[in-house]
Amino acid sequence: MSAAKTAADKLKEKAERLRRQQAEQASGQEQQQRPLAAAPDVHTKPIRSTVDLSPDQHAKLKAWCGNVAVEIGRSRVTTQDVMRTLVGRLLDDPGLAQNVIRDLRQLG
Repeated sequence: MSAAKTAADKLKEKAERLRRQQAEQASGQEQQQRPLAAAPDVHTKPIRSTVDLSPDQHAKLKAWCGNVAVEIGRSRVTTQDVMRTLVGRLLDDPGLAQNVIRDLRQLG
């Protein structure tokens, strides 16, 4: 047989190591405890949300964004800027939320 260890031999050795570790812990040896590190800040990646618009709605929205960019002195306003702003307002403004709910009911 070759000098190289087979996968079965490696598994047997690992199982034996684990048995020894468990036996040592069970025999009363205390394991050094490390202080728990504070949980890292959760970094959340933005979630993409898309909407399908008719060609007419899309053209009107793009034109509106262009006009608003000029009005507020920016080089451009993206449809994504508008959507983020609308969602923020929808979630913070109960009156707007009720208007949207009313419109959704009318859609059926």
